[in-house]
Amino acid sequence: MRPLSLTGPLVRIRSQIVFSMIGAAVLIGFVGSVAIFAQTVATRSLGLIEAGNVARGLANTLTFTASDGSPSLLDRPEALREFLQMQHDRSLRDFVIVDPNKIVIANASDDAHRIGSHFDHDTGNEVGQTLADGVPRQFVDPHEGVSVLTVPIERSEGKIVGAVLLEYDPLLRAAEQRTSDLLWLVGLAVAVAMLVAAGFAWVLLRRFGAGMSHMMKGMEALAKGDATARVSHVAKDEFGTLADGFNAMADQLASARAHIEDIVETVAEGIVVLESDGRIASVNPSAAMMIGRRADKIVGQPWDSVLKMHDHRGGAFASGASPVDMALSTGRRHQGEVRLIRSDGSQLPAIASCSPLSRLDGGLVLSLNDISELRHAEGVVNERADQLAALNSELHERSETTARLVKLGELLQACVTFPEAFSVVGAAMTEFLGGLSGTVHLTSASRNLVEEVVHWGGIKSSINQFAPEDCWALRRGQEHVAGPGMLTPRCAHITENGNKGYVCMPLAAQGETLGILHLCEPNAAERPQWLAERRQILRGVVDTLALALANLRLRETLRQQSIRDPNTGLFNRRYLEETSSRELRRVERSGQPLTMIMLDVDHFKQFNDTFGHEAGDLVLKQVAATLIEHARDSDIVSRYGGEEFALVMPGCSIDEGAERAETLRLAIRQLHLAHRGRTLGTVTASFGVAAYPEQAAGWAELANAADHALYNAKGEGRDRVVVARAGQPGERPAIQLVSTARTSADGQG
Repeated sequence: MRPLSLTGPLVRIRSQIVFSMIGAAVLIGFVGSVAIFAQTVATRSLGLIEAGNVARGLANTLTFTASDGSPSLLDRPEALREFLQMQHDRSLRDFVIVDPNKIVIANASDDAHRIGSHFDHDTGNEVGQTLADGVPRQFVDPHEGVSVLTVPIERSEGKIVGAVLLEYDPLLRAAEQRTSDLLWLVGLAVAVAMLVAAGFAWVLLRRFGAGMSHMMKGMEALAKGDATARVSHVAKDEFGTLADGFNAMADQLASARAHIEDIVETVAEGIVVLESDGRIASVNPSAAMMIGRRADKIVGQPWDSVLKMHDHRGGAFASGASPVDMALSTGRRHQGEVRLIRSDGSQLPAIASCSPLSRLDGGLVLSLNDISELRHAEGVVNERADQLAALNSELHERSETTARLVKLGELLQACVTFPEAFSVVGAAMTEFLGGLSGTVHLTSASRNLVEEVVHWGGIKSSINQFAPEDCWALRRGQEHVAGPGMLTPRCAHITENGNKGYVCMPLAAQGETLGILHLCEPNAAERPQWLAERRQILRGVVDTLALALANLRLRETLRQQSIRDPNTGLFNRRYLEETSSRELRRVERSGQPLTMIMLDVDHFKQFNDTFGHEAGDLVLKQVAATLIEHARDSDIVSRYGGEEFALVMPGCSIDEGAERAETLRLAIRQLHLAHRGRTLGTVTASFGVAAYPEQAAGWAELANAADHALYNAKGEGRDRVVVARAGQPGERPAIQLVSTARTSADGQG
């Protein structure tokens, strides 16, 4: 191993210290020079500022007016000259006062500018500019070679009445003298600082050299492999602290080396050290266990004689293609999955990682990681992945089924009548149930009969009508399955001989059993799981269908309640008006007549007063039953209100309507009613007949004409038929008496 030399770094560090000290001295000199230059510039600026302050103070003094009304110095020439002379004697500076026309009005010891002369020593007319804009300016007098500052003289109202010209060279020279004295002190301080810095540098280099010498000896010994090397520096300075740290680090390295050796011996990862010629230098116990040989039988042997490697598929590597061969030949790191062929012939999956050593004689470290448990876990994960894929497919299928069920529910909810719902069910069942044949049977309103309402498929295994007790599903209130090899009894409504399988499922919703869904599987013997495959979707279909049929039946019930009279079961007046108007438009388009009969039970209040309301309701029900018995399918029979009824007959003429009314009158008269053992007597009714288009051009006119005819029948003695005849527009229809009856002995007409 090449020895480590620390002389070069030490020389470089010393040079850096010397250069640093020289740089510090240069920096101090540079800072001092900058300070001298800045002070010189500041001195000139401060001198100018001081001169400006003096000139402004003088200008303010010249324009000052006392509170007693005394004139200012500017208005008193003699006093002004005396004041300027006094200022000159005090400050040894020359002053010149000019008026707005640049005429000298006063001066102090300045023979060059006589009073009354025009001031023309400002080559750039600086004084004239200051008198014009009031801005102070400086210039050099070319005749005397002095610096002059001009400041405007202003009255309190802001008017410029002249200017003060001040020579400020004496001020500047005084400031420069003070600056010169200060700069000598700064230069002396800089020189002293540089000498002190040089002394500190010399002392620092001596101490640094001694400390670094001890540190270098310890480091070089440690670099040569001497684990016991320590630094013996005893000074209580930074190098002493570094020496203590170095010694502590050396102790930790020795401890870490021993710890690493323990780890290599106990780690689960197999570690094999190879020489550059491919011989095994050392192995740890884990590697010996993976190879299947003792460590003393491995060390010193060529690696390929004790390490048999195949690729991850179990095939032999091509010559020089194994990770070890490639790392030895290229000197670079290689890694790959291999299978170790152990001494007993078994194969161990492992990750072989070959890392070249950095020492001069070469070699590499081969690490072997046992991944047999990982591969086993991967197999388990793959198996779980297959299961998840199957579950995902099942969930997808269920999702599609749910979507179809939702669509079926929406279609069924949109149906208005039971035939519409049955057509939807017949079209959807083939798709839902995979081609199985089946039927839907509903329980009749009387609950004594179950009737087929829809059938699909090519097999019919149930009769059309049967009693509820013929189906085990209706008996038990749950699904009933029967088929080949099953001990369950077969329903009485099943027509086949038992070779086919079937299921009956009750259609129950809102606490009511509406019927059954029946399915037949002709190949139940070959497909014993035919129902289990469809049970979930079948349950959804049954629930959806049952709820839709229950809602449809409820809507039909509510519709009937809204259009029928609850006492007689006839249509009510609202339904009559809506339907009759529609029928009137239809017969108008076809050119057919339409006749309306209105009748009223005679002396109905007498029935209620004599026999009670229950007897009156019985009379109304029997009259309604008589009307229904004599009505056609196309006729509309309704309770118009109270004891009044109406019969609308499309396609019937006025004469046919009168005959029908007479027939109804006689049929009602022949009713023999009794209530609670009491005979109610003869029931009669009065009839009014009107027709379209003879008596009316619209529904309101037709009803009005029939109503007037009814009132005429009442007024002419009751128990008779009166037909309305057409009159002039705006007139009441004429009346024709069709039949009469004598008043009976009990007072009824």
